[in-house]
Amino acid sequence: MEKEMFGKTMDYYREHGCQYTASEIHSQPALWKKTAEMLLDRKQDISHFMEKMMSVEHLRIITTGAGSSAFIGETMQYLLAKEMGIRMENVHTTDIISASDSVLFDVPTLLISYGRSGESPESSAAVKFAEEKIKTVYHIIIVCDGESKLANAAREKDNALVLVMPEGSCDKGFAMTSSVSCMSLATWCIFHYQDIETYAGYLLSLADSAEEQMEILAEKAQQIAENEYRRIIWLGTGALKGLAREACIKSMELSDGFVHAGYDAPMGFRHGPKTVINDETITIHFLSNQEDSLRYDLDFAEEVMREKQGNLVVTVGEKKTNNLISGEDYKVVYTIPEEIPTGSEMGAYINCLLFAQLLSMKKSLQLGYTTDSPSQKGDVNRVVQGVVIYDLKDGTPIE
Repeated sequence: MEKEMFGKTMDYYREHGCQYTASEIHSQPALWKKTAEMLLDRKQDISHFMEKMMSVEHLRIITTGAGSSAFIGETMQYLLAKEMGIRMENVHTTDIISASDSVLFDVPTLLISYGRSGESPESSAAVKFAEEKIKTVYHIIIVCDGESKLANAAREKDNALVLVMPEGSCDKGFAMTSSVSCMSLATWCIFHYQDIETYAGYLLSLADSAEEQMEILAEKAQQIAENEYRRIIWLGTGALKGLAREACIKSMELSDGFVHAGYDAPMGFRHGPKTVINDETITIHFLSNQEDSLRYDLDFAEEVMREKQGNLVVTVGEKKTNNLISGEDYKVVYTIPEEIPTGSEMGAYINCLLFAQLLSMKKSLQLGYTTDSPSQKGDVNRVVQGVVIYDLKDGTPIE
């Protein structure tokens, strides 16, 4: 008998054009374990490079990418700042290309580039532009295709560290899923390079925990997806705000824009964006696992429920939040392994990420889209097309 994933057989996913997306979401815990192995194999290279980087005075650290790859950096800038006091900036490759004078300055810079395919024109161009505008620049390239243009170009540089995620992480489905989680976890570990064995162990714990909980998260996602909604708002504080943006794009990508999605921090959502809530709206409230942020998340979720009419409210939080709030339409609860440091948002991030992927996939299927290739007009592609890059000096097209 064929093994089931998320309550359905692989034949079901093949028939509905979702075989890649479903299997790539499902395979993530196994890939996290392989990511841990890769990091340990590269321990010496990582430690040598990071020791050099962290000794550079007044180093500016920029995370970059486009789409979901950029949203990894939005999460990591909050997560690593809280854990380690590291000041990072997230600047999308699209901004580096189109407004380079506004975002690139001649100060010592570490540019961390994320790419699933490594073939987006902006990715390689962002590295090139940084080299042209900054005298002292270093690169960390985190990519899922080791033979990509981005990876191969960086290997030729002595100021770069290239980390290739495990085989299978370069998603074949339209939406980035396993690529996002692997690149996020790798970033977390390399900045904890002095304790990389310990953090590789945390990846194993998170993987085991996710394997145990994924079907439960999928069942809850299925229940929620069966509701009729045209607007979905993802809300989170700190690192979970970066995740909210990633969840937002997943909802729109996999429904081909039928479900219009938004994101914000709960505190910011009050200042105008809240007006979007109507009877066709569902709000997803990521509840932080950090006490200072959690109180604000709870306050706003309770506010939305007090004002509730035909809209739906979902809370997503770790087990300890279960009894802190009531009255939502759906409560999604997960556990974080005890080994994960209590001051880290990674356990909350990775579980909420899985739920966001599952809900987006389930809604896509419920609406009848071919989830692996949902764009019916074909004008949105897995690897962006139609981009022209212009030379910084004379403005002539170079790609």
